[in-house]
Amino acid sequence: MDLENISLTDAIKAVATGHVRARNEAAASPPEPSMTQALKDVASRKRNPPTTRAGRKGIVIYVDQDVAAAVRRLAAELNTTVQALGTTAFDLLLEKFGEPRPG
Repeated sequence: MDLENISLTDAIKAVATGHVRARNEAAASPPEPSMTQALKDVASRKRNPPTTRAGRKGIVIYVDQDVAAAVRRLAAELNTTVQALGTTAFDLLLEKFGEPRPG
């Protein structure tokens, strides 16, 4: 299918629903669900996160690119993961401020 000939709306729907329809097919085929419905359908799908995330909550922090590179480099040098370094960092943070580690 020639993706240059589809509208932006059709391109967005293609991403949301997993298929693409051409502009000339749109007139011949029955109307597709609205974008809102397509997003609701995607959002209602059951997620299957890895079992290592069971009972855990993600925390996102934003750092400078240099800091992120240093953390990745440190993880590589210590033959560990950024996840493990982050867990250690939070343990040290809680300890520093006298907060008992939950769990």
